[in-house]
This record gives sequence, structure tokens and C-alpha cells, in this order.
Amino acid sequence: MNDLTIVVNSSDGFEDCWRPFFTLFAHYWPDCTYPIVLNTEVKNYTHPGIPVAASRVALGAPRRLTWSECLALCLDRIETPYIFYLQEDYFLEASVRTDYFCQMLDRLRAGKADVIRIMECGGAGPWHPTEDPSLWEVDHNAKFRISLQAGIWRKDVLRGHLRNHEGPWQFEVFGSTRARRRRGERVLCVNRDLFHGANREIFPYTPTGVVSGKWKRNVVEPLFAAHGIDVDFSIRGFFDPETGPVKRQPIARRIANRVRSLL
Repeated sequence: MNDLTIVVNSSDGFEDCWRPFFTLFAHYWPDCTYPIVLNTEVKNYTHPGIPVAASRVALGAPRRLTWSECLALCLDRIETPYIFYLQEDYFLEASVRTDYFCQMLDRLRAGKADVIRIMECGGAGPWHPTEDPSLWEVDHNAKFRISLQAGIWRKDVLRGHLRNHEGPWQFEVFGSTRARRRRGERVLCVNRDLFHGANREIFPYTPTGVVSGKWKRNVVEPLFAAHGIDVDFSIRGFFDPETGPVKRQPIARRIANRVRSLL
């Protein structure tokens, strides 16, 4: 069934992640048959042996688009009802368990959920068991009811949660607040007792390869070296939690955006 598109959400500033991402993708998911869209602003990208289509959503835009605007435009161009959401720094570390992935997609097709989170991080709960032993339900009041880790979504549901002014952090935080008001949506995730840990994850990666715009050394250095992927790490640099606070918007803008997000 040609009803799912893989969306690798990115931006042109992360172009150096694309080759490593798709090199590992091709190695660890060689039997993938789903169409793949790399969400870019204006840059194009191709990869040997993988039919990647760059979205280039900002071509001709009169101003720089926000993260949410870029994702919304990408989703609006996709015709399939389901998408598998990924980001460019979800670097595969082992083979994708395609059989289980297809089972999760079938659950979505059957109407059992609006999103099934394939990578469920510790602390993202609380969770509740469901009638399906392979799946948990994310508590309605969970702090991160909305997550941008790898997940299979009904496209219209993900699109409906976007707000044009938000970045990814705001989308998860304020999107989770908005999601608590949507009583009809069902958010499921993989049962971590079954699908967490080495050789057990469906789409195995370490969240995440880039933090605050910098490479996460312990993730990317050994992984890329093991697969002969040559990257100049000095250009982006390595993440160091001791380097100082993250730059923040002026307080007036932060307050205004918070009000907009909660509406």
C-alpha cells in the first residue's frame, strides 16, 4: 500500500548531516520501499541508490520561513495519509525491524491511534497498557504528549498541531498543552519493555546526533568512523553543556509567542 511517506525534517543549515543520515539509512534499511522527502528550504539533495526528493519549500518565499511554516508546507505537498516523521540527526545504528514497523503502520491504518511513537524516550510518560501488548498509551496529561522523536503520524493530525510562529522546542512544549484539550486524539507509543535497548528498537538511533546546533561527540564520532563516513566536525563543533546559556529571544517576544501558542 502506497499510503505512507517518510519525512526527514531538516533545514539548509544542517546540510552536513544529510550524507551521514542517508548513508546509514541505506545501510540499515536497504529494503525500505516508502517514498522519502527531505524537507529543505532551498537546497537540493540526492543520494546514490535512494529516491530522496528534496522539498525546497522556501523557494521564492519573500522572507525566511519559520520551522513550523517549512514543515507545514512540506506536509501540504504530500498526498499520502500517513507520514513517518524523522529528523536529519536520527542516525541509524542498527538494522530497522521492518516487520514491526509494518505492524505499527497497520495499527494506524486500523484507526487504533492518531500517532504511534516508534522511539519512546525514558521520562516521556506516564504510560498505560492497551489491549495490544506491543503498544502503550501516552497519558493524556503527559508533559510531552507531543514528541518529535521518530513516529508514525496521521498527516492531518500532525499538520493540525502546527502553529506558524513556533520552533521545534515550542512545538513540543506548547503543542503538548494544546493536545491535552483534544480529547478525541489517541497517542500511542511502543512498549518500552519490548522495544527499548540494544537489538530491540524498531528504528535504532540515539536521540540525538546534534544538540543545540553542535555534534554530540559520543554519538557521531564512533558511529561515523565505523562506517567510513568522513565529516569535518570542526565546522559545527561539538556540544559542550558548560559553554554557557542558550541565546533567547527578547522577553516581550517570548511572552507574545507563548500567548499565541496557547490559543
